[in-house]
Amino acid sequence: MTPIQAATLGLVQGLTEFLPISSTAHLVVVQNLFGFTQAPVTFDIVIHLGTALATILVLWQVIRKLSLRLIKLILIATIPTGILGLIFNRWNELIFGSLLFTAITLIINGFILLLPQWFKVKARLLNVRSSTAIGVAQGLAVLPGISRSGSTIVTGLLFGLKPKDAYNFSFLISLPAIAGAQLLQFKQFNFVETQPLNFGLGFLAAFISGYLALLWFRRLVSQGKLAGFAYYCLVLGGLLLFV
Repeated sequence: MTPIQAATLGLVQGLTEFLPISSTAHLVVVQNLFGFTQAPVTFDIVIHLGTALATILVLWQVIRKLSLRLIKLILIATIPTGILGLIFNRWNELIFGSLLFTAITLIINGFILLLPQWFKVKARLLNVRSSTAIGVAQGLAVLPGISRSGSTIVTGLLFGLKPKDAYNFSFLISLPAIAGAQLLQFKQFNFVETQPLNFGLGFLAAFISGYLALLWFRRLVSQGKLAGFAYYCLVLGGLLLFV
């Protein structure tokens, strides 16, 4: 892996981890362009640490005021996420890295992002039922092409959450999900394969781009502007069908 490749992968991870266009799908595409099906696990852990740090900084005011009730709902959402993550982890070699599978799921993701425009629901507060559904959506987003942020925020909106609450809860539950996923991978962490320059560039690119993407996406969610991302996913998925 070259420094340019490392920085590019970090940039793609940071932008697409938070925008509703699927980070896994874009990493699959970029890695195929670079000629390798999967980045080293050690590098993957490092760039995810960059995006996790960006999430904590952007949501810090929310995190420091977490109520016991919200913590319980976060834990409830994490349960189905963990179960589905473990299930899909067994299919890792079959579906991850497949451009065809990614193309199909990107198209599905595009239609998911259009759902809030098609269905209007009565405003409700976050509860056990909605947090469980959001956790299921996050678990299904392990599949490349399905956006974690997009599917969880859309699920929250369909259950009547205000855009701000759907956004905050989506990224709050991402933190234990990221931590759990990286813990599963940590046993494969190899200090021998660590490349300080490349890993540092990847971390910084993921952190900076992720931080900016979070701020921009927060404004778009509050304005209800998800359709542009939906059309992007539909077009990209359609193009990948012919690759």
